[in-house]
Amino acid sequence: MNTHVDEAALVDFTLRLIAQQSLSGQEDGVAKLVKAEMERLGMETFVDEWGNVTGVVDAGPGPVVLLDSHMDTVGVTDPSQWSHAASGERMGDRIYGRGAMDMKGPLAASMYGVAMLKGELRRGKVVVSASVAEELVEGPALVHVAQRIHPDRVIICEATGLRLNVGQRGRAEICVEVFGKPTHSSRPELGINAVERMADIIQALRQVSVPEHPVLGQGVLVLTDILSRPYPGLSVVPDYCVATFDRRTLPGEREEDVLRPVQEVVKKVLAGTGARGNVGIAKDDFFTYTGYAVSAPNFAPAWYVGSEDVGVQQALAGLRNAGITPQVAHYAFCTNGSGTAGQLGIPTLGFGPGEESLAHRIDEYVEIDELVQAAEGYASIVREWMGGRE
Repeated sequence: MNTHVDEAALVDFTLRLIAQQSLSGQEDGVAKLVKAEMERLGMETFVDEWGNVTGVVDAGPGPVVLLDSHMDTVGVTDPSQWSHAASGERMGDRIYGRGAMDMKGPLAASMYGVAMLKGELRRGKVVVSASVAEELVEGPALVHVAQRIHPDRVIICEATGLRLNVGQRGRAEICVEVFGKPTHSSRPELGINAVERMADIIQALRQVSVPEHPVLGQGVLVLTDILSRPYPGLSVVPDYCVATFDRRTLPGEREEDVLRPVQEVVKKVLAGTGARGNVGIAKDDFFTYTGYAVSAPNFAPAWYVGSEDVGVQQALAGLRNAGITPQVAHYAFCTNGSGTAGQLGIPTLGFGPGEESLAHRIDEYVEIDELVQAAEGYASIVREWMGGRE
């Protein structure tokens, strides 16, 4: 029975993951590393048609626990701005590099933590998932994994600073389109200016109230981009304009809930103008690295588990057994938990090494001590959920 993680091997594997670039849709190199390391650690592996890699420690009938980390990262626009190598570098007690905490470090920690349980578990199954394309759209890839393995509980391994996260706001990408009528810009009265009508809509939407959650905080509706045609508009009034809004959602809100207030504003603003409007949830269409075509609405539901939940209390006990003083918190950003908790209703918690505030930033890093503690924390949480040591 392994009681402590192999720190040197964990650090080495984390650095190897970081060194292998893995933008969304290009995770194949990391997937190969993950599959090989899972097998070296004694797990049964499987790669599905999306390219998600799973490793399993199976002790027979009993609860099924799933730990998920995504393999893809955002890019590095200018490596020269980094004080340490964006491709991975150990400096003292830290590992720097793109993906150090988002989330190649957590992925490595989850694999090494679950490997500690091999030969110890007397019932149940633990699955480590290395999923694709989370940076494009949160949830669908993990839903695909969960629908195959049917977990009873899920741990999202995104960075929490070793806190136990019990929820997150969700995210909806809302597209507002305005269709006008073109004319020569010297005679604007003969056309319908789609950009001007959109400006009126944007101003009106700033007055729309959004709900608030006592723990997760305020919902958000914020403009993120705007485009018009023709561009450049040389002596012509634009006949089309599209604006995108980021709507951070709260538990219980569905697509129709976030669309309805926007639809009402658009209808009111455009009434009598001759312009036509459309409001909808944006869709993400992409191919995974295996060539699998994905089309998914960009709507990731919020989720929240109360601190009094039995699974939360067991997880807290597990962390204490691993020598971690646990604090209950929640994510500020969106995670794959939108799929398992928000969409499928599977009890889901978040726990991982690294600070959430470092995501997508220059000089991203993770503390090595947190990597080790996280690995041992994962193993200890699973033990509690499986009924403790036998």
